[in-house]
Amino acid sequence: MARHKRIDLPHCLYHVMSRTNSGDTAFHNRADRDKFFYYLDKYSRQLSFRILSFCLMPNHFHLLLESGESASLSEFMRRLLTAYTIYFNRLRKRRGHLFQGRFKSIVVDKAEYLISLSRYIHLNPHNESLNIPFESYDGSSLRYYIKGNEPSFLDTSEILAWFKNNRAKYAQYIRKGLNEEIHLPILEQRYLGGAVFVQRLQKRIASHAQKTSRTQMGQSSQNRTTADAESNRAKELEKIVAEHFHLPVGQIKTRKAAKGSLGQARKAMIALLAETLPWTYVRIAQHMGLSNQSNISYHLQRIQKNREMQKHLEEIRKRLHK
Repeated sequence: MARHKRIDLPHCLYHVMSRTNSGDTAFHNRADRDKFFYYLDKYSRQLSFRILSFCLMPNHFHLLLESGESASLSEFMRRLLTAYTIYFNRLRKRRGHLFQGRFKSIVVDKAEYLISLSRYIHLNPHNESLNIPFESYDGSSLRYYIKGNEPSFLDTSEILAWFKNNRAKYAQYIRKGLNEEIHLPILEQRYLGGAVFVQRLQKRIASHAQKTSRTQMGQSSQNRTTADAESNRAKELEKIVAEHFHLPVGQIKTRKAAKGSLGQARKAMIALLAETLPWTYVRIAQHMGLSNQSNISYHLQRIQKNREMQKHLEEIRKRLHK
């Protein structure tokens, strides 16, 4: 069975895993783990990745990370694994590959699975029966989420924001997972999300491939044409949403906190942009005048649980498809 081509996109959330060859131990002690973190810091800075969670086990590791402006996941992992393998081989006078040839990467629906995936990663030491207190394990980012004093390369702000920056509440959420089965519905061995998420991501993949091809061919004018078409589509959505909620068109993108019909209109606009256009959360946040992309995933999750908002969206979609 042919393996899937790796998904490598800008502004994309990934769960990355890599195992050693034949189950060899890659991290013998804290010095090994600290060296890995040194390279993680170095290359995440070079290639603009945000590290949200991590856990190093003896023979494998987990990373929850988000790409920046460029699609460079494969290059990031190549540099990270090569640098650590060179260190490890020199120290232990060995040769050859340390990790399996192809690392595993899952694209994650941030709105649905950011929090539960962080819990899954942070509970790995407990699930692997390492017989160590998983909350204080120096190979995991959990201790920083609970006690603070994060290293510069670790960004805990987005996940903690879901708990109103209350570290104790996040710790309670993690401990609750000890008595629950954590189900992560992975599709086609590369998507963590539902069918709608996969469809939206496939639009992004196609759009990115077209833009990359045009850039390579020097057809910048076609890129502008695509961007103009997307901008016009966004304006069309804004007009229809404004009419649905009986609001002036320009009011929907206000930067002020909004409640009532305006708040509902802004939420509807965010949901429709996410499902209609191949835009990243960063792009949607910019369009809507939001200061942080994490607000997008927060709003999308709230929208899915709000029956009234779902009714509004159904009515707006009917108008869009006329």
